[in-house]
Amino acid sequence: MKNIFMDHLKLISGIISILLVILSVIIQEIFNLEPCPLCITQRVIFLTSGITFLIFYFKPINKIIELSILGMINLIGLIFAIRHVLIQRKVINIPAECGIDLEYMFDNFPLREVFELIFRGTGDCSEIDWSFLGITIPEWSAIWFLIFMAMTYTNYKRNTQ
Repeated sequence: MKNIFMDHLKLISGIISILLVILSVIIQEIFNLEPCPLCITQRVIFLTSGITFLIFYFKPINKIIELSILGMINLIGLIFAIRHVLIQRKVINIPAECGIDLEYMFDNFPLREVFELIFRGTGDCSEIDWSFLGITIPEWSAIWFLIFMAMTYTNYKRNTQ
């Protein structure tokens, strides 16, 4: 069983990553939540990670390149998730007037400024609307980005020995 899991690590990672996005949309709909810009950004990174895992599963390339690309994608996701956690824990203070939604940002700001606002977070990003087992959505995201980084490294080490 272990070999089957290890042989299909990228496929499993890709599927889980995409399922996490689907789960976040389900949670959003069931609990009538409005995702903040950092939530949306993390979803996009999970999708990017999942699609990349699947591409490398079906069309493998150089293991160092795969490690670099998947490691970078998931590291970026981890950075966004940690920033979101710090905003929610009030370690990073975001002014309340920053509660701008994504649609408004894209309609009224230049693209460069939208990306700056997304990374900085908004007042909406400081709200904790939902948790599971006492862990907030951005904390779960950080955990999963770490898991995907570990799975990427494990796959790399397994295939280079």
